[in-house]
Amino acid sequence: MINYLDLNKYIELYQDFLHPNPNINSKAFLILRKEFELEFVDNLIANLKEEDLFIRRKSILALGRIGGKALKLIVPLYMDTKNTVVKVSCLKTMTKVVVNFNLEELTQEEMLVVELAIQDDEPEIILTVISLLRQLGKNGRNILMKTCRDKDLLMAKASTSALLEMKDQTVEELFDELLNDESIDPMIKEDILRDKTI
Repeated sequence: MINYLDLNKYIELYQDFLHPNPNINSKAFLILRKEFELEFVDNLIANLKEEDLFIRRKSILALGRIGGKALKLIVPLYMDTKNTVVKVSCLKTMTKVVVNFNLEELTQEEMLVVELAIQDDEPEIILTVISLLRQLGKNGRNILMKTCRDKDLLMAKASTSALLEMKDQTVEELFDELLNDESIDPMIKEDILRDKTI
């Protein structure tokens, strides 16, 4: 529980955190994280529901620098919401954490979020989860190798594009398979052939 004096300090620092000047907001972030981490992280998680895009983006970036503690709160938030904006914000936060902390694996609970996102029909969620998988190294690649065969063309195309960026021998062999598979959409084959001719 924050006392009155600390509350005033927190409010001032939080306003500085939202300041457009990177020097001011970066200093505020460090102090908030050091002195008010629990309240600050809760505040940032709540901001993922915020309509203001600026506040949402700032919060995603900040949570991305906090790491595992943020991910533990992201999972239940994703599970409990039907709001596409909140789901996308959760996935973007996960992507930032993965990139900032060089993660190649997520926990079982975090992977459940990925699995739910893959099954979603919303284009923005599909594109965001593919972006997350692209950052997960070999583990992400293995999932993308399955989703590139998805019946949803957006999922398949986005997965194929992600695989084109992380090519290795396994991916090359998969692409040869896809090119010879009559059930694969011609647009997917075009993407692969275009890359082969570059």
